[in-house]
Amino acid sequence: MLPLLETCRALSRECILRIAVFGRFKAGKSSFLNHLIGRDLIPTGVIPVTSVVTEIGYGAAEKATIRYMDGREEEAPAGSIRSWVAESENPENVKQVAMVLVDLPSLKKYNGVRFVDTPGLDSVFAHNTETSLDWLPNVGLALVATAVDPPLSQQDIALIRKLYEFTPRVSVLLTKVDVLNGAEQCEVRTFVEEQLRKSFEEPPPVYPYSVRPGHESARTDIEHLLVRDVLGRFNEQREAILRHKTGALLGECKDYLSLALKSAEALDSERDALRTMVMGERASLDEFRMQLRLIARHAAGATRAMVNRSFEPHEAPIARELADALRTEYPRWTRSLAHVIDCFEPWLAEALTSRLSLLSAANRRAFAEHADRVKRQLARSVQVFRARLSERTTAAFGVPLRTTEIEMEAGEPRTPDIKVGRVFDRNWELLGFLIPMWLFQGLVRRHLLRHRIPYEVFKNLSRLTSQWEENINAALLGIEKQAAARLDELMATIENLLARAGSDAPEIRSDLRRLGELETPPGE
Repeated sequence: MLPLLETCRALSRECILRIAVFGRFKAGKSSFLNHLIGRDLIPTGVIPVTSVVTEIGYGAAEKATIRYMDGREEEAPAGSIRSWVAESENPENVKQVAMVLVDLPSLKKYNGVRFVDTPGLDSVFAHNTETSLDWLPNVGLALVATAVDPPLSQQDIALIRKLYEFTPRVSVLLTKVDVLNGAEQCEVRTFVEEQLRKSFEEPPPVYPYSVRPGHESARTDIEHLLVRDVLGRFNEQREAILRHKTGALLGECKDYLSLALKSAEALDSERDALRTMVMGERASLDEFRMQLRLIARHAAGATRAMVNRSFEPHEAPIARELADALRTEYPRWTRSLAHVIDCFEPWLAEALTSRLSLLSAANRRAFAEHADRVKRQLARSVQVFRARLSERTTAAFGVPLRTTEIEMEAGEPRTPDIKVGRVFDRNWELLGFLIPMWLFQGLVRRHLLRHRIPYEVFKNLSRLTSQWEENINAALLGIEKQAAARLDELMATIENLLARAGSDAPEIRSDLRRLGELETPPGE
């Protein structure tokens, strides 16, 4: 609730609307924004690129402001933002950047709106997804980018549904339509619109888009949306978004106060009866905590076996592939033993890093699902406890404790860094002058093929397995801690309600009346 409250406060103070672009990685978000603003400012690529939220809008002077998580700010040239927002140059946001804000004089026609590029969802980098989801409460208007292949996923639907909690204005940007002919574009757009109608009472509009020449009309449609509908009705749009956000806040506050009032108005005997029941639940709290711990620990114990099952079948194929590649490379290295070592080590390090990175990325979703299953199990356990408390409040006061789904953001295991160390002990080089390669090059080659390559594949695959095990289990521990914290929060909520004395009732009624007045538009 607090992030949404802070967003409402900021929106009420500012005369700015933020148009944020969300979507899966490689959906074309950054390319779309670069095309819209007319320059290649935001880094793009075929792999997940953006790691930090980037906000772009009109400013009298061109500049970038780097805002750090500790509150520091520094200015930089707008064209240099890759150093802070690119995954390759700021992996897992090690520079602790909260946001990058870019001002461009060329965007004067869009003065009043700020465009926001968010990291791609569902990539191998879990922190990118977390960064985007954490930013959701700040959204003003949302564009959900989805490429034509695949045209719309259940993750896209879930994202749109989540966005509607924070804004009434969501649109779908159907990107990369240039890969389809006219008939195929119509077919895909119809499919997307049908799926949206099935999922939403008022489905978001769909805007096809391509950055390729020949699709200028698509850009015109988006500019009309931004200029005519947003800037042309700026105050109306801003007020609608603010009402939407505050409405969500007021609803949650009203539910809590209604239950608090029932508690305050209850007879002492009724409150004592509920307190007795709640105390019974507190006695069972330790049992629920133990249940959470057992679920998480059981899953952690199965992690290494699960990772091994995923990686072990690839050990022999990778070794064979590297051996075949070595047979091609080796003849160029046989000048001396020292030269063989100097060439073989970086070659093997690069080849192993490339193949293990691909293997790691290919299995990341399965590993994340292992954590997700645990998250769902723990969420169900917390929900059972919450439902039991709700039954107690309903029996005592006739008002349930809200039993919405418990959300826990932890659970995405971090992708390990893959590094290959030294292959040979340096003593080999000391013997190099004693070994005539014209005589022993076949023996050295067989040693590399039969011993070094299989051993290095085994060693580094084992290391990667251990890294994944450690990261997954760390995620499981984080989920367990979040679930236990939810249990404590639920108990604290009920105990605070029970602490309400009859003398609090007038103040609570007054607060409820004020909430009712805020919920009712003027003139009604």
